[in-house]
Amino acid sequence: MGKVESYAMGFALSRLFRRNQLTDPQQAVLTALLKGWTLKSHRTLDGQKVYRLHGLSGEVKEVADGAVDTLVAAQLVQSNLKFPAATYLLTQKGQATALRFRELDP
Repeated sequence: MGKVESYAMGFALSRLFRRNQLTDPQQAVLTALLKGWTLKSHRTLDGQKVYRLHGLSGEVKEVADGAVDTLVAAQLVQSNLKFPAATYLLTQKGQATALRFRELDP
């Protein structure tokens, strides 16, 4: 990531958390992880990274583009950096944020 992109991401994150809001897809990822779902990144044959939530009963949901990158940059989730499919886990900050969303929308 270049200097300008890094600055833009930092600015976007500061605005996002100053307003104390996440997008619906970002909230959905955090609450799914809190409920026991697993978030993984997968590489397609052409090298693109795709994020998927894996449920406890075997169901799979694709995650909106950009949702996970913002959560990682905000240190709400972290990766175990495994290949070919990295798993993402809630950080303490992410868990606290997800609990707050769950309280607001039971």
